Amino acid sequence: MAPLPKWFEALKKDPKATEAGIRWLTPEESETRRAELARGFESPELNARLHLPEATFTAARAQVARFVPVGEGPATADRGGTKHRGWLLLDKQAPSADELKVALSPRHPPLLWLGGGQTVASLKDVFTAYFPAHMPAEEKLEKTVRAFLGTGSVNKLDLIQLHDRYKASAFLDALAWGSAYKREPFVTDMLPRGPEGQELARRYREQAPDAHPSYTFRTLFSKSLLRAESFANAADGVNLFVAQVRYRPAKQAAQLKDLNQKLGTHYPEDLPVDLAGALLGLPFDPPELIRAALQKQPPVPSLNFALLCLDSLAADNAAAEQDLRPFAAHADNSVRQTVANLALRRGLKPLITEMAGREEHPELKKQLAEAAQRLK
Repeated sequence: MAPLPKWFEALKKDPKATEAGIRWLTPEESETRRAELARGFESPELNARLHLPEATFTAARAQVARFVPVGEGPATADRGGTKHRGWLLLDKQAPSADELKVALSPRHPPLLWLGGGQTVASLKDVFTAYFPAHMPAEEKLEKTVRAFLGTGSVNKLDLIQLHDRYKASAFLDALAWGSAYKREPFVTDMLPRGPEGQELARRYREQAPDAHPSYTFRTLFSKSLLRAESFANAADGVNLFVAQVRYRPAKQAAQLKDLNQKLGTHYPEDLPVDLAGALLGLPFDPPELIRAALQKQPPVPSLNFALLCLDSLAADNAAAEQDLRPFAAHADNSVRQTVANLALRRGLKPLITEMAGREEHPELKKQLAEAAQRLK
């Protein structure tokens, strides 16, 4: 390794580093970690969990080879009791290195490593966001975003497959809860060991009979929430899947923008990197993207599908009606039928009554009038 940069020499001597949870590695430990990191990125099994495009994973492997682990950061524990400790890495071309990189986990690719700066203070900024002292309550996660994940036919998804995908993720705690629980049911940060913990984990995955089936996970580091929801038969034979994420806005906007450009994704630029990592490999299309596509006047089948997606993404009936109303008088009968079906499912009587009043197609007019009478 080249001579160390002066700022790094000064950082290693700063007594506040220990107080911040930093432990510097010996040369022998550093070499052992470097070999461990390289072996991980030589393994096809790792990318099976990361879901990166093959070219991106190959580039990550080459980038990993440029760095050497020089320290450890704080640790976080999952609900099974396993600790996950961040790594601090330095470019092998040390004199030209301008900062440390923070890998929340050695299984995370370099495009999700965080810039740690050159000081204890800048490293603590990263640690505070991704190694919080306490599990934040759901209401403390002030940002909520819903987005389309895919369909059963095109993306080969089902809810169990999504559960297993997220359970194996390098970015998420493996324990999830189902729609039977409106709020997170875990009363402690760690489940009991043995049969008691296994029974609790099974019980927490239960689904409510009157709700869309879902599984909700915590990210390992920022402790954000990722919920995968299933909308079976959103239309005849169409199964839609939606993600809802809740998080505290992060400060890696430039990094997320670069990630979106490289991978063609549409993640919010204030998304924590562990949430972004968990979402890799599937679409993440928020309502704004779908509305923008509708402005381009797509073919009727695409328009109908977009309306189904927007309805599944709507936070409430008012939001759903706002998206449906512009298409309630569409020239194509099938589009009006789609709007009517979605409005009826939500019980949007004013919209259905308006549609019935102006509808000219006899059969659809009759259906709308009968539907309006049935609704309270």
